[in-house]
Order: sequence, then structure tokens, then C-alpha cells
Amino acid sequence: MPEIRLEDVRFAYPGGVDVYPEPGLTLALGDGVTALVGENGAGKTTLTKLLIGLLRPRAGSVTVQGEDVAKATVAAMARIVGYSFQNPDDQLFERTVRAEVSFGPRVLRKPVAEVERGVAWALEACGLKGREEVHPHDLGLSERKWVAIASALAGEPQVVVLDEPTLGQDYPSRERLRSLVAQLADMGRTVLVVTHDMDFVGEACSSTVVLSEGAVRYAGPTAAAFADRDLVDEAGIEPPHVTSLARRLGLGDAVSERAFLAALGR
Repeated sequence: MPEIRLEDVRFAYPGGVDVYPEPGLTLALGDGVTALVGENGAGKTTLTKLLIGLLRPRAGSVTVQGEDVAKATVAAMARIVGYSFQNPDDQLFERTVRAEVSFGPRVLRKPVAEVERGVAWALEACGLKGREEVHPHDLGLSERKWVAIASALAGEPQVVVLDEPTLGQDYPSRERLRSLVAQLADMGRTVLVVTHDMDFVGEACSSTVVLSEGAVRYAGPTAAAFADRDLVDEAGIEPPHVTSLARRLGLGDAVSERAFLAALGR
């Protein structure tokens, strides 16, 4: 059974047009790492807020891990979905990194041993060991992003939503992020990466959902998404740089460095 299911979802902001037009948004996602892509205004952020209960659909249903989001509180959804905002400054408010990362599981009243385990793992996974007593706003953008990601992971949720996680990250940090989402997938978690970074999509996300004007234009393997040039043009997105290079060299539609090197070797 899919971990996330949206069926005929309709939503409109007050005084605005429908984000998801007729017949509504229908989407099913299972385990693994999935990218959610599309140009600005496609409905990506609205979808993620529907998943965590910050927004409620006008029609249709949103189900996460068997939980009907419309009938659940935001606190109940926080036990299931860990969410990292695009702008970490919209999320961070505690005085130390440790207090920030532990806030979620503490508020959920998890046992002390579970809180300590989740916080220790999140700090280690996000490269924040040794920074526990630093004020989050004394850190640079890259590290503040990692504090926000660690905060989403500390409660050990089954579903993780990362909004623009590569923002401000250098190459080593991007590699850490790629390894992290792969590790989460290996642990049986569902990871949804909302991003404009198609290079990261090609390297880290096995599946991709393409949104355009509030409708799902594609949902399936990442390589097939970027191989469809009409889809890419319609959705207003660019293929990974390695894909453009592979095409110029007559090596097909490789979306990752590994696939490119394999094609080059052949």
C-alpha cells in the first residue's frame, strides 16, 4: 500500500483560483526517495502543506501512513511526517542547536531514551556534532538548513519532506545529503524532496513527480521523466547538466554521473 495517497484533491486559497483544477490532484507514493518538481506556482508547496495538515483540502482525501489528514491534528501528523521548510529561518527559534533539534520529540512527549536516540542520530547524520550548544542563528545558511533537516529527523518519522534541501549547500554537503536520503530509504522511510535542483534529482531520487499547473504530468522513474523532452519543456524544467552533456556526446539520456560514466565506458 502506498505511504502517501492523494485522491481527487481540490484546494483553493481564499480569493484565489484553484491550485488543483478539475478533476483534482491524484497521486500515490510508496517507499524510497521521490522528487517533486515543477516551475513556481505548479502546486508543490501546497501539496507538502496538505500532507502535514497545515492546509486542508476543499474536496478529496489525503492519506499518509493510513492516517486521514483531514481528521488528524497537526500534532498527530508531526508524529508521522518530518518537515523541513525551504527557509530555515521560518523554522528555527530555540537558543541552541540541541534544543532546536530536540524540540519536536520533546513536545510529542516521547520517552527520554527515544528523544536522546533520535537527537543523537540526527545530529550525527547532519554533520552537527560539536555544534550542539551554538545558537542556530549564529550559523551560516548551509548549517541552518542542516539544523532544520535534523529537527525534521529527530522524531524518527516514517515520512520525511525536505523543501529545497540543497539551498546554500556546497559539494561535500550535497554528497552528505545524497547519502542521507539514500540511508533513509534503506531504513524503509518515504522521502519526498521538493526541489528546483535537477542535478540532485538525477543523482539522489529514484522516482520523480512532475507537477504543472496543479496537475500531475508524470510520476515514475526519474530517468524516464527526463528522457521525455516534451514533458520537460511543458513543465518548464531543465534536465540535469549531465543529461545535456550525454546528449551532446550521443550517449543517451543519462541523469546521474554513474549512468553517464557507464554509457561513456560502453
